[in-house]
Amino acid sequence: MNGPLEGIRIIDSTTMVAMPTALHLMGDMGAEVIKVDSHTLYRGEGSLFPDGKPGPRYWDQDASFNALQRSKLGVTLNLRAQEAVEVFKDLVRVSDVLVENNRAGAMDRLGLGWEDLRRVKPDLVYLSNTGFGYTGPWRSYAGIGRMFELTCGLSQFTGYPDEGPCRVGAAFFDLHVGWTAIFALLAALEHRNQTGQGQWIDFSMYQIGVATMGDALLDFIANGRNGARMGNTHPYYAPHGVYPCKGDDQWVAIAVETDQQWEALVQAMGSPPWAQDDRFADALSRWKHREELDRFIAQWTASYVHTELMGLLQALGVPAGAVYNAREELLDPHLKERGFFEKVAHHPEAEIGTRVYVGRPWRMSRTPAFIRRPAPMLGEHNELILGDLLGRSEEDLAELYDLGVLGKEPANQQPPGRGQSVERQIEQGTVAAYDPDYKKLLGI
Repeated sequence: MNGPLEGIRIIDSTTMVAMPTALHLMGDMGAEVIKVDSHTLYRGEGSLFPDGKPGPRYWDQDASFNALQRSKLGVTLNLRAQEAVEVFKDLVRVSDVLVENNRAGAMDRLGLGWEDLRRVKPDLVYLSNTGFGYTGPWRSYAGIGRMFELTCGLSQFTGYPDEGPCRVGAAFFDLHVGWTAIFALLAALEHRNQTGQGQWIDFSMYQIGVATMGDALLDFIANGRNGARMGNTHPYYAPHGVYPCKGDDQWVAIAVETDQQWEALVQAMGSPPWAQDDRFADALSRWKHREELDRFIAQWTASYVHTELMGLLQALGVPAGAVYNAREELLDPHLKERGFFEKVAHHPEAEIGTRVYVGRPWRMSRTPAFIRRPAPMLGEHNELILGDLLGRSEEDLAELYDLGVLGKEPANQQPPGRGQSVERQIEQGTVAAYDPDYKKLLGI
């Protein structure tokens, strides 16, 4: 089953989340993505392993690595050795795209910067992902996804009014950065197809974050308003919030924007007398008395299961959604019918078994995308890439292994710690619960 990007070869010389996400999605779409790894550096974060227990091949079991590096081939190159740099250049000669996310100037110091590699491959598309770009007074600053929701201004609006700024998640903007990188790469490839010219993409994560703040920036430009933390409320809609439902920590979100939706919500609640009060007669009045309104609605929602209430309100045209936890999301019948979560069987030596991974938010009728293969084990495709693709002999490969340029096991590394027990994580609030039947429920 050919994907829309079949025939495109991409070198993935990246770490962290954003760029690996972009490139595994391109791999899902049929591009041949070659992950340039290192056996001299620890791969992944080293904190999540199957059932919380790192095995003998712990370096192949890191959960973040396996989630982010799917649909890729893998080669290990110790780029501190000049022989590895020459192999890297040979790989560039037969590739279409190179993506790297080192600090500005790091690839230049290795002799693998844009000016170096455009001489090797004139039509190369080369993307450099940095925190703040290659120009400007912040060009030398380090940047990671976890900081950009604060730096770009999102945290001005997230959190409750009587508390300090609250982050959205672990690395909220990393996914936005990854998706936008795909757009930039495909645009550059289309330009190359039309002109035969490669180009360098100077890609700034900070600017992606600021670009998502358009309404807030426009409000300041037009009205001089700087916004504030709102919790679950809205600047001018009410009711707009998250309301308790039956069960422990179960919630439903309700967002009313029009009088028609308000009337439908009143109908769903059985037209209680309080809903006819002048305080709730129009949109402005409801917004001014939103705290009282929320208390009334919360009393009503508390008698419903969150998913049932979502169905009831949606059927009446009221925007509503159950607040899912991870278990509910993975077992959601809608996502199941759409085939959103995909099962992937790992290599037996990795001792991971079959796992479930997040798919893509689109479906293409003629060129399907799917997870092509599990993440590569360390050095798994060294012989395939250097031998079959680059034409290196067995003697050449043996020498590169002897020199430490290639490897299939980590060099001079200690196994990661086992981390905290599930019981301790639940006690601290890191996780809500542990389901011992999760494999059975997921069919793995």
